[in-house]
Amino acid sequence: MNPLTQEEIGKILQDIASKEKSSDLGYFSKPFRVTYNDRALFIKLYFPVKDQKLISSIMANHDDYIRELKLAGLKIPETKILSKPSGNKHQLIIIQDAFRDEELLRNRIINGSPEELKRLCFMVFDEMLQFLIKKNRQKEIGFHPTLRNYCVHKGDLWFFDTFPPMLMNQKELNGLILKMSPYGGLLKKIIPLRLINKVTDEYYHTDKMFTGIVGSCCRLRPADADKILTFSREYVNQSVSLTDEDKESIIRLLRKPPKLSGIWILIRKLSGNKGKPNINTPISA
Repeated sequence: MNPLTQEEIGKILQDIASKEKSSDLGYFSKPFRVTYNDRALFIKLYFPVKDQKLISSIMANHDDYIRELKLAGLKIPETKILSKPSGNKHQLIIIQDAFRDEELLRNRIINGSPEELKRLCFMVFDEMLQFLIKKNRQKEIGFHPTLRNYCVHKGDLWFFDTFPPMLMNQKELNGLILKMSPYGGLLKKIIPLRLINKVTDEYYHTDKMFTGIVGSCCRLRPADADKILTFSREYVNQSVSLTDEDKESIIRLLRKPPKLSGIWILIRKLSGNKGKPNINTPISA
């Protein structure tokens, strides 16, 4: 991304003040799609906080996290993080090259043929395993390869959701999620920090990471859930990268469509975050 001047950033932010959000899928940010000098951009505005030290550490972690993801083989669009004053607080902003709606993986999954559905799922499975193989083992790092975080551009997967940056352990990430959530104060009152693991296990544990992808596919294509479970189990059984322990755990979790946890459903309701419901009807194993 060519560097934007402060004047250009100010103009972009002023213009989006009168625009509607481009998506209701974001939890942490209000995402806007804008065109600036014929360049399509996503602008993501985050919950303002008073702690300048926290903001600075997030920005540094964010840039390091992107670097680690790229070293693990992920394609990430040009992305810039910055902060601006917001009253007596500081607001993080991410500016990122945007993709067309029809390139978003979630939309491709919804609209694709059965053959396309399987191919796209395998692409995400492959990328997840590539990350697990190539990731920096000297550092604690999380990763969330869910469908809504990807697009397919010129035949390749591109990962575009870089917030919250996950170059930290799970406990630290749980704390960051509460600090940067618009609903963090309420969540701390009703949910013990350790129970946030019900959400973030999917970012750190191979079996939950894999079944998180499958669960999303099943919720988006409930009529095809049986087929999705079948070809997902086949992928797992044939994988030479997964350990026997991971295979056993994943296959056990894929006896029926994986469900979102109650805590994640609560968080989604509180934030008005849109998504498909869990599948409650029996599916043959």
